[in-house]
Amino acid sequence: MAKLTKMVSAIGSLKDLNAARAEFDDASKTIPAEAAFPPADIRPAADDSRTLMLRVTNPGNLAEATPQSSSQGDTFAVIHVPTAGDFATALVLNPSTQIEAGQTFATIADEGGWPVVVAMVEEFLGIRIDHIAQLESDALGQVIDELDGLQVYSRAAFSAGGTDFVEGTNNLDGATSSVFTAADPVDDAGQTRTRNQRAVVRALVQGLKSGGLVNDPNKGAAVLGHFASGIQHNAELTTGELVKIANSLRTLQTDDIAVVTVPTRSRREEDGTVIIDFDPEAVPALKNTLASNDLADFFRYLVSLGY
Repeated sequence: MAKLTKMVSAIGSLKDLNAARAEFDDASKTIPAEAAFPPADIRPAADDSRTLMLRVTNPGNLAEATPQSSSQGDTFAVIHVPTAGDFATALVLNPSTQIEAGQTFATIADEGGWPVVVAMVEEFLGIRIDHIAQLESDALGQVIDELDGLQVYSRAAFSAGGTDFVEGTNNLDGATSSVFTAADPVDDAGQTRTRNQRAVVRALVQGLKSGGLVNDPNKGAAVLGHFASGIQHNAELTTGELVKIANSLRTLQTDDIAVVTVPTRSRREEDGTVIIDFDPEAVPALKNTLASNDLADFFRYLVSLGY
Protein backbone atom coordinates (compact mmCIF):
# COMPACT_ATOMS: atom_id res chain seq x y z
CA MET A 1 0.00 0.00 0.00
CA ALA A 2 2.87 2.36 0.81
CA LYS A 3 4.40 1.83 -2.64
CA LEU A 4 1.02 2.40 -4.29
CA THR A 5 0.50 5.61 -2.31
CA LYS A 6 3.96 6.82 -3.32
CA MET A 7 3.29 5.99 -6.98
CA VAL A 8 -0.08 7.79 -6.95
CA SER A 9 1.57 10.81 -5.31
CA ALA A 10 4.28 10.83 -7.96
CA ILE A 11 1.70 10.68 -10.75
CA GLY A 12 -0.17 13.57 -9.16
CA SER A 13 3.04 15.58 -8.88
CA LEU A 14 3.85 14.95 -12.54
CA LYS A 15 0.37 16.09 -13.59
CA ASP A 16 0.73 19.26 -11.48
CA LEU A 17 4.20 19.92 -12.87
CA ASN A 18 3.05 19.46 -16.46
CA ALA A 19 0.09 21.76 -15.82
CA ALA A 20 2.40 24.42 -14.34
CA ARG A 21 4.79 24.11 -17.29
CA ALA A 22 1.93 24.43 -19.75
CA GLU A 23 0.64 27.56 -18.01
CA PHE A 24 4.11 29.14 -17.83
CA ASP A 25 4.81 28.42 -21.51
CA ASP A 26 1.35 29.43 -22.71
CA ALA A 27 1.50 31.99 -25.53
CA SER A 28 -0.77 34.34 -23.57
CA LYS A 29 2.04 34.73 -21.00
CA THR A 30 4.64 35.90 -23.50
CA ILE A 31 5.71 39.42 -24.40
CA PRO A 32 6.53 39.90 -28.12
CA ALA A 33 10.17 40.70 -28.86
CA GLU A 34 9.35 44.18 -30.15
CA ALA A 35 7.64 44.96 -26.83
CA ALA A 36 10.42 43.40 -24.76
CA PHE A 37 13.76 44.56 -26.12
CA PRO A 38 15.33 47.66 -27.71
CA PRO A 39 16.69 47.68 -31.29
CA ALA A 40 19.50 45.18 -31.81
CA ASP A 41 22.02 47.77 -32.98
CA ILE A 42 22.16 49.52 -29.60
CA ARG A 43 22.48 46.38 -27.51
CA PRO A 44 25.58 44.64 -26.08
CA ALA A 45 26.71 41.54 -27.92
CA ALA A 46 25.31 38.18 -26.86
CA ASP A 47 27.59 35.70 -25.08
CA ASP A 48 27.26 32.49 -23.08
CA SER A 49 26.19 34.18 -19.86
CA ARG A 50 22.54 34.19 -18.77
CA THR A 51 20.88 37.35 -17.52
CA LEU A 52 17.28 37.80 -16.41
CA MET A 53 15.64 41.17 -15.71
CA LEU A 54 12.79 40.82 -13.23
CA ARG A 55 10.13 43.39 -12.35
CA VAL A 56 7.77 42.60 -9.49
CA THR A 57 4.74 44.84 -9.82
CA ASN A 58 3.35 45.96 -6.49
CA PRO A 59 0.41 48.33 -7.06
CA GLY A 60 -1.11 48.08 -3.56
CA ASN A 61 -2.72 50.98 -1.73
CA LEU A 62 0.17 51.93 0.53
CA ALA A 63 0.32 55.49 -0.74
CA GLU A 64 -3.22 56.03 0.51
CA ALA A 65 -2.88 53.99 3.67
CA THR A 66 0.31 55.58 4.97
CA PRO A 67 1.49 59.06 3.98
CA GLN A 68 5.18 58.10 4.03
CA SER A 69 4.70 55.30 1.51
CA SER A 70 5.25 55.54 -2.21
CA SER A 71 2.90 54.27 -4.88
CA GLN A 72 6.00 53.15 -6.80
CA GLY A 73 6.76 49.97 -4.90
CA ASP A 74 7.92 47.82 -7.81
CA THR A 75 11.08 45.76 -7.46
CA PHE A 76 13.57 45.87 -10.36
CA ALA A 77 16.27 43.19 -10.20
CA VAL A 78 18.84 41.78 -12.61
CA ILE A 79 19.98 38.17 -12.08
CA HIS A 80 23.27 37.49 -13.84
CA VAL A 81 25.08 34.15 -14.20
CA PRO A 82 28.38 34.75 -16.07
CA THR A 83 29.83 32.43 -18.67
CA ALA A 84 32.11 30.71 -16.15
CA GLY A 85 29.11 29.86 -13.97
CA ASP A 86 31.22 29.84 -10.79
CA PHE A 87 29.58 32.92 -9.25
CA ALA A 88 26.30 34.77 -9.71
CA THR A 89 24.80 38.06 -8.68
CA ALA A 90 21.43 39.72 -8.35
CA LEU A 91 21.41 43.51 -8.59
CA VAL A 92 18.45 45.49 -7.25
CA LEU A 93 17.89 48.97 -8.66
CA ASN A 94 16.35 51.93 -6.86
CA PRO A 95 13.43 53.08 -9.09
CA SER A 96 13.90 56.62 -7.74
CA THR A 97 17.38 56.93 -9.25
CA GLN A 98 17.57 60.02 -11.44
CA ILE A 99 18.54 59.18 -15.01
CA GLU A 100 18.29 62.37 -17.06
CA ALA A 101 16.51 65.74 -17.13
CA GLY A 102 15.12 65.19 -13.67
CA GLN A 103 13.38 61.97 -14.67
CA THR A 104 13.76 58.88 -12.52
CA PHE A 105 14.24 55.28 -13.61
CA ALA A 106 10.64 54.51 -12.58
CA THR A 107 9.17 57.44 -14.52
CA ILE A 108 11.05 56.51 -17.69
CA ALA A 109 10.15 52.83 -17.21
CA ASP A 110 6.46 53.61 -16.87
CA GLU A 111 6.48 55.82 -19.96
CA GLY A 112 8.70 53.70 -22.20
CA GLY A 113 7.93 50.12 -21.18
CA TRP A 114 10.22 47.14 -21.35
CA PRO A 115 12.38 48.18 -24.34
CA VAL A 116 13.39 51.36 -22.52
CA VAL A 117 13.91 49.53 -19.20
CA VAL A 118 16.21 47.02 -20.91
CA ALA A 119 18.06 49.78 -22.78
CA MET A 120 18.71 51.70 -19.53
CA VAL A 121 19.94 48.64 -17.68
CA GLU A 122 22.16 47.49 -20.54
CA GLU A 123 23.63 50.99 -20.81
CA PHE A 124 24.50 51.29 -17.11
CA LEU A 125 25.54 47.68 -16.48
CA GLY A 126 27.06 46.87 -19.87
CA ILE A 127 25.63 43.36 -20.02
CA ARG A 128 22.99 41.98 -22.38
CA ILE A 129 19.61 41.18 -20.88
CA ASP A 130 18.65 37.79 -22.31
CA HIS A 131 15.26 37.46 -20.66
CA ILE A 132 12.63 39.63 -19.02
CA ALA A 133 9.88 38.67 -16.60
CA GLN A 134 7.16 40.73 -14.99
CA LEU A 135 5.65 39.09 -11.92
CA GLU A 136 2.64 40.18 -9.90
CA SER A 137 3.35 40.63 -6.19
CA ASP A 138 0.39 38.37 -5.30
CA ALA A 139 1.96 35.51 -7.27
CA LEU A 140 5.31 36.07 -5.58
CA GLY A 141 3.51 36.10 -2.24
CA GLN A 142 2.13 32.63 -2.99
CA VAL A 143 5.67 31.43 -3.75
CA ILE A 144 6.88 32.86 -0.44
CA ASP A 145 4.06 31.16 1.45
CA GLU A 146 4.93 27.87 -0.29
CA LEU A 147 8.49 28.29 1.03
CA ASP A 148 7.06 28.81 4.54
CA GLY A 149 7.99 32.49 4.60
CA LEU A 150 11.24 34.44 4.56
CA GLN A 151 13.52 35.85 7.22
CA VAL A 152 14.71 39.32 6.20
CA TYR A 153 16.66 42.08 7.90
CA SER A 154 15.43 45.65 8.18
CA ARG A 155 17.71 48.55 9.12
CA ALA A 156 14.77 50.54 10.48
CA ALA A 157 11.62 49.85 12.47
CA PHE A 158 8.47 51.08 10.73
CA SER A 159 4.76 50.45 10.33
CA ALA A 160 2.95 50.14 7.00
CA GLY A 161 -0.18 48.48 5.70
CA GLY A 162 -1.25 47.52 9.21
CA THR A 163 1.99 45.67 9.94
CA ASP A 164 4.78 46.62 12.35
CA PHE A 165 8.30 45.78 11.19
CA VAL A 166 11.21 45.73 13.64
CA GLU A 167 14.80 46.85 13.25
CA GLY A 168 16.55 43.52 12.75
CA THR A 169 15.13 40.22 11.54
CA ASN A 170 11.51 40.03 10.40
CA ASN A 171 9.61 36.85 9.56
CA LEU A 172 7.58 37.62 6.46
CA ASP A 173 4.79 35.73 4.73
CA GLY A 174 3.48 36.48 1.26
CA ALA A 175 1.25 39.36 2.34
CA THR A 176 3.74 41.10 4.63
CA SER A 177 6.58 40.72 2.14
CA SER A 178 4.50 42.71 -0.35
CA VAL A 179 4.07 45.51 2.21
CA PHE A 180 7.73 45.35 3.24
CA THR A 181 8.98 45.86 -0.33
CA ALA A 182 6.45 48.56 -1.27
CA ALA A 183 6.63 50.79 1.80
CA ASP A 184 8.88 53.86 1.79
CA PRO A 185 9.52 54.26 5.53
CA VAL A 186 12.33 56.85 5.43
CA ASP A 187 12.55 60.12 3.51
CA ASP A 188 15.57 59.05 1.50
CA ALA A 189 14.19 58.74 -2.05
CA GLY A 190 13.57 55.04 -1.74
CA GLN A 191 17.02 54.00 -0.51
CA THR A 192 15.63 52.17 2.52
CA ARG A 193 12.85 50.63 0.46
CA THR A 194 15.40 49.36 -2.09
CA ARG A 195 17.45 47.79 0.71
CA ASN A 196 14.28 46.07 1.91
CA GLN A 197 13.65 44.81 -1.62
CA ARG A 198 17.22 43.54 -1.76
CA ALA A 199 16.69 41.73 1.55
CA VAL A 200 13.61 39.96 0.17
CA VAL A 201 15.37 39.04 -3.11
CA ARG A 202 18.33 37.68 -1.13
CA ALA A 203 16.11 35.61 1.15
CA LEU A 204 14.02 34.40 -1.79
CA VAL A 205 17.06 33.19 -3.73
CA GLN A 206 18.30 31.29 -0.69
CA GLY A 207 14.83 29.97 0.05
CA LEU A 208 14.47 28.60 -3.48
CA LYS A 209 17.94 27.04 -3.19
CA SER A 210 17.34 25.41 0.18
CA GLY A 211 13.62 24.69 -0.10
CA GLY A 212 14.03 21.10 -1.23
CA LEU A 213 12.18 21.70 -4.50
CA VAL A 214 14.23 19.10 -6.38
CA ASN A 215 13.54 16.38 -3.80
CA ASP A 216 9.89 17.35 -3.30
CA PRO A 217 8.12 17.27 -6.70
CA ASN A 218 4.84 18.45 -5.16
CA LYS A 219 6.47 21.56 -3.77
CA GLY A 220 8.43 22.19 -6.96
CA ALA A 221 5.28 21.94 -9.06
CA ALA A 222 3.42 24.26 -6.66
CA VAL A 223 6.17 26.91 -6.78
CA LEU A 224 6.30 26.83 -10.60
CA GLY A 225 2.52 27.02 -10.68
CA HIS A 226 2.51 30.11 -8.45
CA PHE A 227 5.10 31.81 -10.66
CA ALA A 228 3.11 30.90 -13.77
CA SER A 229 -0.13 32.28 -12.34
CA GLY A 230 1.07 35.88 -12.39
CA ILE A 231 3.92 36.18 -14.86
CA GLN A 232 4.55 37.73 -18.27
CA HIS A 233 7.87 37.00 -19.99
CA ASN A 234 9.68 36.96 -23.32
CA ALA A 235 8.98 33.92 -25.47
CA GLU A 236 12.53 32.54 -25.09
CA LEU A 237 12.14 32.29 -21.32
CA THR A 238 10.55 28.84 -21.41
CA THR A 239 10.37 26.53 -18.43
CA GLY A 240 13.38 24.72 -19.90
CA GLU A 241 15.43 27.92 -19.92
CA LEU A 242 14.18 28.84 -16.44
CA VAL A 243 15.33 25.46 -15.12
CA LYS A 244 18.80 26.04 -16.61
CA ILE A 245 19.09 29.38 -14.78
CA ALA A 246 17.74 27.84 -11.56
CA ASN A 247 20.17 24.91 -11.78
CA SER A 248 23.08 27.33 -12.29
CA LEU A 249 22.14 29.04 -9.02
CA ARG A 250 21.29 25.82 -7.17
CA THR A 251 24.74 24.31 -7.69
CA LEU A 252 26.52 27.37 -6.25
CA GLN A 253 27.40 27.76 -2.59
CA THR A 254 25.71 30.52 -0.61
CA ASP A 255 28.88 32.64 -0.62
CA ASP A 256 29.02 32.39 -4.40
CA ILE A 257 25.78 34.31 -4.91
CA ALA A 258 25.83 38.04 -4.12
CA VAL A 259 22.61 40.04 -3.90
CA VAL A 260 23.36 43.77 -3.85
CA THR A 261 21.83 47.13 -4.65
CA VAL A 262 23.26 49.02 -7.61
CA PRO A 263 25.46 51.69 -5.93
CA THR A 264 23.94 55.15 -5.71
CA ARG A 265 24.62 58.38 -3.87
CA SER A 266 22.10 60.82 -2.43
CA ARG A 267 21.96 64.59 -2.12
CA ARG A 268 19.39 66.87 -0.54
CA GLU A 269 18.24 69.95 -2.41
CA GLU A 270 17.58 73.31 -0.74
CA ASP A 271 13.85 72.58 -0.69
CA GLY A 272 14.52 69.34 1.22
CA THR A 273 14.02 67.00 -1.72
CA VAL A 274 16.37 63.99 -1.75
CA ILE A 275 17.88 63.19 -5.17
CA ILE A 276 19.43 59.82 -5.96
CA ASP A 277 22.06 59.35 -8.69
CA PHE A 278 24.06 56.32 -9.75
CA ASP A 279 27.43 56.45 -7.98
CA PRO A 280 29.80 57.92 -10.62
CA GLU A 281 32.77 55.91 -9.34
CA ALA A 282 31.23 52.63 -8.22
CA VAL A 283 28.93 52.02 -11.20
CA PRO A 284 31.71 52.18 -13.86
CA ALA A 285 33.72 49.77 -11.71
CA LEU A 286 30.66 47.53 -11.48
CA LYS A 287 30.23 47.67 -15.27
CA ASN A 288 33.88 46.75 -15.85
CA THR A 289 33.61 43.83 -13.43
CA LEU A 290 30.51 42.45 -15.11
CA ALA A 291 32.29 42.67 -18.48
CA SER A 292 35.32 40.81 -17.13
CA ASN A 293 33.30 37.82 -15.82
CA ASP A 294 35.53 37.82 -12.71
CA LEU A 295 32.85 38.79 -10.22
CA ALA A 296 33.59 37.20 -6.87
CA ASP A 297 36.02 39.63 -5.20
CA PHE A 298 34.25 42.79 -6.33
CA PHE A 299 30.75 41.68 -5.39
CA ARG A 300 31.83 40.26 -2.05
CA TYR A 301 33.38 43.66 -1.41
CA LEU A 302 30.07 45.38 -2.26
CA VAL A 303 28.29 43.05 0.15
CA SER A 304 30.82 43.91 2.90
CA LEU A 305 30.09 47.62 2.34
CA GLY A 306 26.38 47.06 2.88
CA TYR A 307 25.24 47.32 -0.71
